[in-house]
Parts: sequence; C-alpha cells; structure tokens
Amino acid sequence: MYYKFLVPLLAFFVLSIWSQEYEITSESVEIDTAEDLVIYSGGVKFASSQINFTSNKLIIDQKSEKFFAEGNPIYISYVQDADEVTGSAQKLELIEGTLSLKGQVKLIRNNNKISSDSIIIKLQK
Repeated sequence: MYYKFLVPLLAFFVLSIWSQEYEITSESVEIDTAEDLVIYSGGVKFASSQINFTSNKLIIDQKSEKFFAEGNPIYISYVQDADEVTGSAQKLELIEGTLSLKGQVKLIRNNNKISSDSIIIKLQK
C-alpha cells in the first residue's frame, strides 16, 4: 500500500540527482531500471527554462537524456526572442535542445499561425 507513495518520491529523487533543469508531475510513474527509462502517464506536466508542455504520456531515456511525449493533443509553450510561442501537437521529441513536433502541429507567435504535420525547432539555451 505504501508503494503508491514511494514510487513518485523515488522518481523525484532519481530525477533530482540526474538533472536539476526541469520539473515533472503526473498521475503515475513507472521506473524501468532494466531499460533505464522513466515513464510518466496521466496528466503529465513538464516545466523547464526552455519549454513547458502537458501530455498524456512522457518517456525519458535516462542514458541518452531523450524525451518522448504523446498526447491528444500535447500543449506546448516556449519563449523565442522574448516572444511566447504556444501550440499543440500529437507527438513531441526533445533531444539535446532540439524540439521535434509531429502530428497536426499548430504554433502561434504574435498572432502568426503555423500549421504542419512536422516542425523542428532548435531551442535557445
């Protein structure tokens, strides 16, 4: 019965040691030590200095520090040249500062709207 409280706590400590650059909350967390993955599901919220998003599921490959998210849709926001960019997509990959969005991607910046099936963004550090 106590495991329900220990798993999120353990995930918090694992990620705190691994990186201090982001915060993640979700309804459940699964830690796969064999594959070195952390899988968040249900109401996932990701926040960092580069990007914020909400999704249904987020998988973090701890070996390669790659982030993969799925949602219906994923809601995204980030800052580019002091302007906030918001949008949505079905899939998200975040690898070494490069954000890849796929599936009905929509972005809005200063009332300019971009729609595509795939968009790749190099985030500023």
